[in-house]
Formats: sequence, structure tokens, C-alpha cells
Amino acid sequence: MPADGPAAMEVSDTNSDSDSDFEEVDATPEDMDLMTRLETDLQANPNLYDSHIQYIGVLRKCKLRERLRTARKAMHEHYPLTEQLWLEWLQDEIDSADSSAGKKQIEQLFRKAVQDYLSVPIWKAYMEFAKSSLTDPTDGDSSVQHFREVCEQALTAAGLHITLGASLWNTYREHEAQLAAADPTADTQQQRVGQLYQRQLLVPLADAAQTLQGYRQWEAQLAGATQPPQVPDHVEQGFKKAQQAVSLRSEHEAMVASDKPADENLLAAFLAYIKYEEAKGDPPHVQLLYERALAAFPVTTYLWQAYANYMQDHIKVPAATQQIYTRALRNCPWVGSLWANALRALELHNAFDEQQHTSLYSSALQAGLQTAEDYMEVVLARLDGLRHMGTDRMQALRQGFQQGAELMQTYFPEYMDRSLRLHAYWADCELHIGKDATAAEAVWENVLRSPMGRYIEPSIAYVTMLVGSGNHAQARHVFKRGYARNLEEKGQVFLCEAWLRFEREHGTADSYAEACRKVRPFLEQAAAAAAAAANTEGTAKAQAAAKKAKKLTPEEMKKMRQQADPNYQAKQAAAGTPTPYADGPSKKGKKAKTAAGQPEAASVTASKAARHKLPDAGSKPGGAASTHMAAQTAAQAQADQSAASNNKRRQGLGFAEEQPQPKRAKPTPPDPAAADNTDSVQHAQQAPANSNPQEKLPSSKVVDEQPSQTKAGLQKQSAAPQAAGASSGPPRRHQPAAAAAAAQQGPLAVFTDECTAFVRGLDNKVTEAELKQLLAACGQVKDVRLVMDKATGRPKGFGYVEFGSNSALQKAVDLKDPELHGRKMTIMVSKPPSGGPAGRGRGGPARGFGGGRGDKGRSIHQHERLAVSAAPAFMPRAVAKKTDVGKTPTATNADFRQLLHKK
Repeated sequence: MPADGPAAMEVSDTNSDSDSDFEEVDATPEDMDLMTRLETDLQANPNLYDSHIQYIGVLRKCKLRERLRTARKAMHEHYPLTEQLWLEWLQDEIDSADSSAGKKQIEQLFRKAVQDYLSVPIWKAYMEFAKSSLTDPTDGDSSVQHFREVCEQALTAAGLHITLGASLWNTYREHEAQLAAADPTADTQQQRVGQLYQRQLLVPLADAAQTLQGYRQWEAQLAGATQPPQVPDHVEQGFKKAQQAVSLRSEHEAMVASDKPADENLLAAFLAYIKYEEAKGDPPHVQLLYERALAAFPVTTYLWQAYANYMQDHIKVPAATQQIYTRALRNCPWVGSLWANALRALELHNAFDEQQHTSLYSSALQAGLQTAEDYMEVVLARLDGLRHMGTDRMQALRQGFQQGAELMQTYFPEYMDRSLRLHAYWADCELHIGKDATAAEAVWENVLRSPMGRYIEPSIAYVTMLVGSGNHAQARHVFKRGYARNLEEKGQVFLCEAWLRFEREHGTADSYAEACRKVRPFLEQAAAAAAAAANTEGTAKAQAAAKKAKKLTPEEMKKMRQQADPNYQAKQAAAGTPTPYADGPSKKGKKAKTAAGQPEAASVTASKAARHKLPDAGSKPGGAASTHMAAQTAAQAQADQSAASNNKRRQGLGFAEEQPQPKRAKPTPPDPAAADNTDSVQHAQQAPANSNPQEKLPSSKVVDEQPSQTKAGLQKQSAAPQAAGASSGPPRRHQPAAAAAAAQQGPLAVFTDECTAFVRGLDNKVTEAELKQLLAACGQVKDVRLVMDKATGRPKGFGYVEFGSNSALQKAVDLKDPELHGRKMTIMVSKPPSGGPAGRGRGGPARGFGGGRGDKGRSIHQHERLAVSAAPAFMPRAVAKKTDVGKTPTATNADFRQLLHKK
């Protein structure tokens, strides 16, 4: 160490030496590139701990003193430094000192160093630095007093360290012995040395035997005796007791030795050691062990919190507790519980400072907390402090609640606090502190309108508050408004039961009966579901029996409703038309009327004539006239059948319903009279395409073999039924103009929901082109379909987008909060439910979107792929299968007649 004293540490750049004074600069091109890269990284993000360490190391290697000092200061602003980093910094500053002008600044650097972590080497270096500041050992000025103050601080902080504390005692005592040797006649100084010996012997330290021997020699030298004098009894007894304490802790000390790696074994050893000292009830030793453990594990949150709790419960010094929290937050700034407890510690012993509390709260929000729970704990701690200020600060408390709720909603919109800590706290403060029941109810109303309202907890908490305040009418209103909602996790059942209990305890007999009547269906349904879940075997049998039960077709159900309708019966009687199903439901395939409005008997006669191909009186079997007549009658039969099917079919765009398959006639022996029939059928199959739109429909077998139809194919297959319904079916009485215009545009597109996205939340002004342009960035957009309101003709706010590939669909679904016209949209995969056949077309104002239906009524979200069955509901077997006449026996007229009677 230079004789003229240490140099200044924190001096300005104008008064400091240049980098060349720190010996010579020795930097390779690789080192310069590394420094440039690290500087860039730290400018972008100053919280990179490893980059700080690497940057300081390369600067120290290159001997760039000024930049090194700046880098160390920058790191210390964000993180506490380890023992090794502090020792290197202190030693570099002391070695480069060339004047004594910066002694106080180096003193401040030592004070910062001993505050980060407990370190015996740093305290010893601090004592040596204070000792070197003494210009004259015999000088009794403030320098000696300052040295003694530093030594006492070191003994308080680390003097109880069993293995390393003796070095601090020895440094202190040796310097006092030097002062006593300089003036042997000074009794006060001799007494100070003796007191230091006795104090050290009473402390449980390792190698205390050498200290005892040195004490005896010093006493003998002081008295001038040849034999060592006897040690005072109290010192002897204290020494033995201290050595017993050392022997009891020897195993613990061996487990936490400084050469042990900082792993889970060392942490467990420290925790066991701390628990042992707490059981002994010696706070200084417990405090020292916490400091030693934190020096080895500085980012272990549990240790910091346990240390602060111990100081708060046993030491009960607010300043000491706040200092521990300050150090803890520098080491673990991302832990919300530490910030929350630090805020509460500021209020202990009536020491609440609103400005300091506000500043600490702002620092917590900017510390980079990790989870929503961390922010929630900090917000609640802040609200606790505002509430403690009294009722006169209700406005500030209300503002704190509003800011906290906005903070949680902004940064964590999907976070749901099922315990309702924030909103229940807010409503309670509004009710009891602010004396504003309306404001308290408004808090709960906002919660019920939020996504949290899907759960049972807000409703129960709201009702509990209302019952507690005596507002039973509003509580009953909450039950009535929410009992029919399908809440998450069987919350509906719980709410119904809570309503019954409320009416039983606070209501009347009438109100209880009304509640029972309203909730009974839901409770019975829940009980049935629970019973079914408990009896899986019985449930399976019941489901199997339900599948075997006969199900009426939509046509049969419609006829039954007409039969039970007296107005319809009177209308039919006035028109002279036989009532359908007058003698009971008919067989499947029977027609009440033809497309032209003929009676059933005439329709059957025409159908028989078409099927049996009766020749004219002047025609010959097998002749041209007979063949032409057979073709006409066959075409007429198909037209009649198509018209009847269109009459039964629900009128709507894009609808297609699977027709019932005819019963197969039993094969009969070949009949020569049937040859002419077969030839006529073949000629009927070869009739021109313009004779009837439905003559060239594919057979049901072909459709069954191709379940996955392309969009173009579905359009072609659906065009024929639409055209037939338009030409031969009855006119629609209330068809809007928009639907009529859509019908004139030709065949409507039917969509299969392949690679289709469902989009909701659209503005009414959004067009298909705008939506397509927005989603084109995700991939190929094949089509966009907006759902229209059938009454107004305006968009309903949702639609469907068909993409060219699954990858483009997934990219659209993964978009985060897409917006169009200032409104956020929701995009999800369109998933049609399983069930009967159904289809969707581009619905116009007449029927909205998706004019088709399946075997069940469905909403716009419940759609399925169109199941095309283009085969006629009834046609001769040879025509449906296109079989060879020579290979398959042909049915006779009597067979067809018998088949019709069976139907």
C-alpha cells in the first residue's frame, strides 16, 4: 500500500486519471469486439447479470480503469455485488491511489460493500483501511476513534462467526496492544487491551485456546511475573461455556463450511442450523446465520422472507426490518410477496409515510413482476395502506381500487381470481367505509357482466353482501336473474340450492314455492345426470332402447300436426280435398297430392301408368309409338315424384334432405311380357336432357361411394333439385324479393366446412371484400360469407371464411385480437356437430344464412356438411341401378301394384 494513502474512488471524469495511468492498455482485437458487443447488449437491457460480469472482466483484463469503474457502478445500481467483485474493486482502487484526497470516498465505498452481504474478508479489509488512515499511532485524534468505531461495527456484524470471527478480534486487539506498547504508563490503554481479551474469550470461537494462552502471557508481562497469573474465575467459566457451545455446533459448522458448494445440501444444512439457533433463543447468532446463508444463496426468496419475519417478530426494530426488505428487493425484484410485505412493513409501529408508501408502490409496479398473482399481492398491500389512512381518504381508496382493477384487466385480461379478493374488498369498503350501498352493488354488477360471471362465486358473494345489509329484495332479484344461467362447474345447481335456502330462511311461503317451481326442472335434470353417471350400465341400456324405438320422419310429424289442427281440417273440407292421414299415418312414400294438385287417386293412376307403361290402343308392343309413350310416362312419373318431394321439402336456400329409399321388390321369374317394359325403360333413360331436369340424377350407389364431394360437385348435384322445385313445385306465397333474385342467379353454392373459420364480432359495415383482404395475409382465402338478417337484409355481425389449406386456417385462428373498423373480432375453427344430413348455402334476406336443416333444428353455429342424395325417392329398380336386362329379372306390373299396396 502506498505511504501517502489511498486514492479517491468516485471522482469526476475531469479530476480522475486517464486509462493510461492504470498501467498500460493491453487489448486485443478480440477483446475490443467483445467489449463493443457487451456494451450494446447492456445499453439495450441493463438487467443482464452475466453480461455485466463478462464486461467487467474484459475491462479489468485490458486495464481500462475509468471504463471499469463506470461499469462497476452501473452493475451496482441494478444488482448487489458478490464478495469477490467487491474485493477486486476495492483492491484496484487502493492500488491506483496516488493522493489522500479521496479517503472519504473510499470510506463510502467500504460502507456500501459491507451492506450487500456478510463478508468477514471485506470487514477485515475495512478495518485495515481505517488503521492505515492513522498518521501517528500515538495520536488520539478522531482517526483512532474512527478506527475503533469500524472495529466495533465489524465485531457486531461478524464477531460471532465461529470459524472466521477470531481474525476480526485479533486485528482489533493487536492494534490496541500497539497503542498500549507505545505508552506503557497509560493505564486506560492497558485496560482496553485486557477487556478485549476477556470479551473474546467469552465468545464461542474456534482456536480459542491460543487466545487464552496469549491472554495469560500478556497478563504476566504486564505484572512482570515469571509465572503466568491465574485467569479470573468469571473469565474461566465463560471460556468453558463458550467452548461447550463450540463443540455443540461443530457438526453444523462442518456442514456449512466455506468450501462447500452452494447446492441443495448446503441450503438444507443452513436451514437446520438456523432452526437449531432459533430453538436456543439467541437472536444475534440467528441473525448471523441468516446473513451467512444469504451470502451463499442471495436469490432464495424464502430465506429473505424468513429473515425479515424473524427480525420483525423478535428484534422489533422497524428500521432494521425495512433495511432487510430493501436488500431483499435488490436481490429478488421479481417476487410480488416481498414487495407486498415491504409495503406493510412501512406501516408498523404507526410509522406510516404516505409519500414513501406511494414511492415504493410505484417501484413495485416497474420492477418486472412475473405473474398476475404477484401484481395482485402488491395491489392489495397498497389498498391496505390506503384503508388505514381513515374514512376521510375514501376518495383516494376508491381511486386505488379503480386503478388496481384496470391494471389487472389490462395486463392479465384472462386472469380470474376465484376468491374475489379485489372486488369483494372493494364492495366491502364502499359499503362500510364509504356508506354507499349503490356503489357496492355496482361493483358486483360489473363482476357479473365480466367473464368471471360464468362462475358461481360472484353471485354468492353478491347475495351474501345484500343479505348482510338487509336488502332481501335485491338478493332475490339476483337469484331470479341467474338461476337459469348455465354456469361453469355445476354452478347452476349450487345457485338453485342457495336460492331455496335463502327463501327458506328469509322469504315467505309463496316466495319459497315460486323458487321451488322455477328451480325444480334444473335440479331434477342434475339429479338424473348424476344417477346416470352412477349407473353407467343402465344408462347404456336405455340409450340402446331409445335407438331401437321408431322415429317419425319430419313429413309424418307435419301430417300429424295438420290432422290435429281444426283450422286446417276445416280448410281442407271447404276445398273438397281429402285430409291427409285421415285414416291414420300412411306408409312411407305415399303422396297426398301430385305437383299439379291432382287427387291422390289420380296421382296413383298416373304413377301406375308411368311404371307399367300402358300402350295406346293404336300402338303395337315394341313399336315406336309404344317406346315414345313409355318414355313420356316415365318422365311424367319422375316429374310427379320430384314435385311431391319439393312440396314436402322445407323451402330454403342451400337445403338438401336425404330422400327415403324405396323398398326392393322381390325377384320374380322372367316374364316375356316384361321385355317390352325393359326396352321402354332403357329408352326412357336415353331421353333428352331438356325433357326433365331430374332425369339424369346419379344413383344412390354412386353417391354412397363418394362421401367426400368437392364444392363444384355439390353445386352441380344441388342444382337439379332446386330447378325442379322451382318449375314443378307450388309457388311460395311470402318469398321476399331478395330471395327471388337469389333464385334467379342459378344454382347456389353449398359449403362443406372444410378449412372454414367462424368469425364473430364484426361491425355491421364490414364487407366481404374487407374481411377477405384482412385475412389474405394468412393464406389463400377461397370464399367469404357474411350472415344476413332475414328481416332487414343487413349483416348479423358474424360469418364464415373458407381457406385454401389447414395451415392458412390455423394462422387465422392464431391471430391475436384482430380488429376491423375499430372492433375486435373472434376467429375460431368452424366445427359442425355430428348428426343427420344438413347443408348451408349463401342465405339471402328470405332465410338468412344456411337455409338447410338436418333431422334436428340447429342454430347458425350448428351446421353440418351437405349430404347429397340425388336418387329419386321411388323409381324402378332397373333404372336406379342401371342393371343389365339380361342378367336381372324384371318385375311385372302385378309386382309393382303389389308393392304400392304394401306402401
